[in-house]
Amino acid sequence: MKFKKYKILFISPFNDKTWQSEFNRPTLIAGLSVIAFSFIASLSLILLSIPIVKEYLQITAINNEIKQQKEIIDNIDKTLEDIGVMKSYIESIITSDDKDIIPDNNIRFMVTDNIPSTKPASGIISKEFDLNILHFGIDIVNDESTPIFAVANGVVIYSDFSRELGNGVVIDHQNGYYSHYYHNEENFVKKNEKIDEGMLIAKLGNTGVSTGPHLHFEIWKDGQPIDPFTFFPDFSKKSDKFEEDSNE
Repeated sequence: MKFKKYKILFISPFNDKTWQSEFNRPTLIAGLSVIAFSFIASLSLILLSIPIVKEYLQITAINNEIKQQKEIIDNIDKTLEDIGVMKSYIESIITSDDKDIIPDNNIRFMVTDNIPSTKPASGIISKEFDLNILHFGIDIVNDESTPIFAVANGVVIYSDFSRELGNGVVIDHQNGYYSHYYHNEENFVKKNEKIDEGMLIAKLGNTGVSTGPHLHFEIWKDGQPIDPFTFFPDFSKKSDKFEEDSNE
């Protein structure tokens, strides 16, 4: 089978020389395919090498794990509801003096105790929440080893190290809220550990991809990031400090 040939004329930008080459259709298609594949592969490598894209992919992977853990916890909650029904039945047949032997806090967390209300750490906000640049939390600057506290009751669903985020902790507060703590110097809690509000969970550090000691802190609700400043409006911002210094 004879293929139609295509001629391509090349003109040198440095002199008046020109030359041409002939390609048949299969060769031309193969060449263009190789060029297109090389371009897409190079573009993918460039995008994956950008730190903010890597951080986004890392957080996405953690959130996928959170969803899986939530399904497990939902099943546990259903079991706890059944236990609650049984508890009510037992309370109905025992005397009022004996009811204290079945404390409520051993059945489930109180929802009001699981809303973020304790500051995760002391310090100044150096970088604010900004969805436009995929910065899903706030950066709290302070000295290394500054204590980091749980913002509410919950269960640890992630406590590990990653190259981008360093030592990190994620707590499920069991009411749709999740809190994230990254770049820690050291984690003090383990996965599946029950956490009380205000409990020491880590030390502020400079691990992972970080330009200095700080806590990257996030709050998520029903799969969506929320500005932590909404819960802690009394945090000082770096911009506020600069304004105070300029007024002195």
